[in-house]
Amino acid sequence: MRTNHNNQAEFPTRDLYLAVVLKLSGIPILRVENHAGRGIFVFRGSAKIEGIVSAYFNDELTMNPKAVFESWKGLKSMAFSAINDVR
Repeated sequence: MRTNHNNQAEFPTRDLYLAVVLKLSGIPILRVENHAGRGIFVFRGSAKIEGIVSAYFNDELTMNPKAVFESWKGLKSMAFSAINDVR
């Protein structure tokens, strides 16, 4: 994840919590892929991603807790659906 993603058309992550932050930061999710039984969230590439990722790992973000929880539930459901694991 330390590579520069500014010029890439897509940004993949398997980190559900980072996916929530990216989604709530306005980065569009393109799809969720199944890689060996793990959901991979694929977002549209953006110059903003590197700054968001940095702020996430440095505990510099403030977000609405209710929005975080709702987004987390939705993305978790998408991941389970992508790997065909209905819970």
